[in-house]
Amino acid sequence: MSGHSGNLCSGWGVISSERSGSRVRGIGGAARNAAIGGKWSRMGSPKVSVIVPVHNSRSTLRRTFQSVFDQTLPADQIEIIAVDDGSTDGSGEELDRLAAGRPGFEVVHQAASGGPGRPRNVGIERATGEYVFFLDADDYFGPEALERCCALADEHGTDVVVPKYVGIGRKINPHLFRTTVEFTTIFDAVPNLYGSITALKLYRRSLLDRHRIRFPEKVLSGEDQIFAVRAYFEAKGVSVLADYDCYYWVDREDGGSALQAGGAPAAAYFPEIKGLMAFVAERTAPGEVRDRLLRRHFAIEVFSRFDPRYPRFSADERRATRSAARDLIAAFGNPEIMGALSPYMRLLDHALRHGLDDLVDEAARVHTEEPPPIVLDGDRAYMAYPGFRDPALDVPDAVYQVNGPLSWRRGVSGVEWRAGRLAVRGHAFVERADGVAQDEELVLRERDGRREYRVPFRKAGETDGRGRTPLLAEIDFGAVAGGGPLPPGRWDTFAVVHAQGRVHEGRLVPAPGSGVGEPGARVARVRAGSPVVTPYLTKGVGALALHAGGLAGLAGPVTESETAVTAPARLRLSAELETALPDGADAPAVRAVLRHRESDETRTADLAADRRTGAAGEAGRFWISGEIDLGGAGRGKWDVHYEVTVGSATGTFRAPAVADPGGGAGRGPRPFRTARGNLSVEVVGGTSRLMRLLRRGRS
Repeated sequence: MSGHSGNLCSGWGVISSERSGSRVRGIGGAARNAAIGGKWSRMGSPKVSVIVPVHNSRSTLRRTFQSVFDQTLPADQIEIIAVDDGSTDGSGEELDRLAAGRPGFEVVHQAASGGPGRPRNVGIERATGEYVFFLDADDYFGPEALERCCALADEHGTDVVVPKYVGIGRKINPHLFRTTVEFTTIFDAVPNLYGSITALKLYRRSLLDRHRIRFPEKVLSGEDQIFAVRAYFEAKGVSVLADYDCYYWVDREDGGSALQAGGAPAAAYFPEIKGLMAFVAERTAPGEVRDRLLRRHFAIEVFSRFDPRYPRFSADERRATRSAARDLIAAFGNPEIMGALSPYMRLLDHALRHGLDDLVDEAARVHTEEPPPIVLDGDRAYMAYPGFRDPALDVPDAVYQVNGPLSWRRGVSGVEWRAGRLAVRGHAFVERADGVAQDEELVLRERDGRREYRVPFRKAGETDGRGRTPLLAEIDFGAVAGGGPLPPGRWDTFAVVHAQGRVHEGRLVPAPGSGVGEPGARVARVRAGSPVVTPYLTKGVGALALHAGGLAGLAGPVTESETAVTAPARLRLSAELETALPDGADAPAVRAVLRHRESDETRTADLAADRRTGAAGEAGRFWISGEIDLGGAGRGKWDVHYEVTVGSATGTFRAPAVADPGGGAGRGPRPFRTARGNLSVEVVGGTSRLMRLLRRGRS
């Protein structure tokens, strides 16, 4: 819960519950509601109860609750229970206003409880729905979220549904939502349910009541995990809904969440985590499943306490944190669990086990202020945190060893056509590997095949303060494929870095806000098919890719065509053809091709292609021009294309038009611009199709 959450009201009277110390507002008046044992009863049972804890979240309440009002699940199947946990910013009054006149919207006002657990538990006790869904007061639903989640649980009999999250200002684990999973359990490694142990899910209410699953109270952080893990273990099945954006999970900008505020103190936090880990150990046999689950708790619940908050703790709080973590390591840790964690976490484990408290504090300081350098030794890499190869401490090298890929960066800062080549600017380097030789390459990898071709990056500037050296790769499409043209197809670009026997590679993606655009298609040598190469950014990821032999849905390599009617039935065309052909290469062969829309009739004419000279930016441009005879052409509309041949490859591109082609009058050809911006010609005084057919028959 961020902040914590809300309350519901009708404005028709207030009932005080001595048992809970709450004030409750019901909607619709006393005639439609009765207070029984401190809980409202309603006509019928809703499908789902949405429980929203609210604490000082007034600015986001309208958006949050509007997303509930806008659900495709009928309103009479949704119960809303908002619990205002002692807000001081007017959240309680705003909840009352939102609830007024809305049956099924209940607001509970209570004194601040010190954490989100209490208001959520109040919501569970008051819920009457078949399911409950916990929604935080900063977050909001997609319109079909409740309908889809309930339907999935109904169809497959599962007790918990994990909805697809969309992170707003926060990262979301993408691996869990690769595909919808109808039925799984906590014991299955794939999907990894432990990738999401927040409480923000759909739960069958009978599961929570049967096993008395409730949130720990007066705990500022960690209460979600305790609740969700118990529910996972008690559930007979869990569904993962991955094909719809259900839950928009917002990071608070004001730093007011419990985690942002530093979380609960060690004395309150670690006993809850110890109980959680003991529960996991009790419910699993020794082996891979137990190790996998406990490893997650060590990484996220235990060692995370040594993140950038730790150096700011008081000396007493740091001492309590070390002591509690040391006890958990002794109780639940083993080499199999720790061996798969990061070097920093393995160092914490080693130092805590051996009483090296000063090393813990120094490692945490370095981890917070500046990541340590990487030391490459043969085919092994080490994160040189404090204590590395210090004979006085005798910490094994294996503690510092990097078992997976090194941390590295790559990106695109510019893509442009230059002197017949595609120039790709960017960076690619292994971080903090000072003094280690690194070689960088751009790799073109066939998307639907196995071929790949490599182009070296070269240094194109000085290294900046962030360790980035500007790199430049120039792709010559006539020679990139082993000295020959690139084969047709889609090609993805990768940056590859070689550093002392280790290879790192990844897609080339422009940084957000970098302004990198698509430079447009160019006529180029390709092995077969249409002689064109189109650089583009992929949907979603936005990675740089190439379409050889195609336009990737973008505009062709011809500028807007100018037209003129030079005789009653002659049309003059002129335009610029943009190419990636090197200086000295033969000019492409170009023809104008006009196709009648309602028949198979065509008209063609060869066009001259003259290389443009002068400005440096005009390299690779050809001025194409010529006339086409439309004498005797059939009346109707004709579409204009350019047929371009380079070597043995030929392709046809639609001719774009200027805003107002003009040039036609009377009964001659009339150029016009189509709705899509292309050039077409209407022949008014030509022969009809019937007359042309009759003439052919007579001949």
